Amino acid sequence: MEWFAVYTRPRQERVAREHLQRQGFDCFLPLAENPYQKLRRQKLRAEPLFPRYLFLQAEPGRQNLAVVRSTRGAVDLVRTGCSLLQVDAGVIQALRSRQDDATGLIRLAPDPVRVGDRVQVFTGPLAGLEGVLAERCGETRAMLMLGLLGRSTLVEVDALALKRAV
Repeated sequence: MEWFAVYTRPRQERVAREHLQRQGFDCFLPLAENPYQKLRRQKLRAEPLFPRYLFLQAEPGRQNLAVVRSTRGAVDLVRTGCSLLQVDAGVIQALRSRQDDATGLIRLAPDPVRVGDRVQVFTGPLAGLEGVLAERCGETRAMLMLGLLGRSTLVEVDALALKRAV
């Protein structure tokens, strides 16, 4: 059994996975929690780790892979030249080992922010504000230089509520 990458239509990864599984294929769609903002509130939602891609396990000699092209939500198998791109089983195993047992979501390491980086607060009472990371106060707290009321102010915030500003 080999693993292959399937290219899907935009935002149709789950549909393609469901229809491929109905056809007897073993599929793996790694999902991770991504923050987004709705009504001025920071929320998390499960989104594909690799947008427009999922992984499919099949035996090329025994299973007809041509049906992937006509599967709802799927475009085609990823190819390199004329041959199908095989994904190493170790990559799939590494991704599965990072899945949370309760939710099935991939655990991502937080984006490391360093002193001097421009950051944004994405949760809590200061959500949406941007500033410069002035110093770290242990693992969970940080001092942030914010421009408030026309002057720069040092504010202590939860370090886990910060992400690099874009």
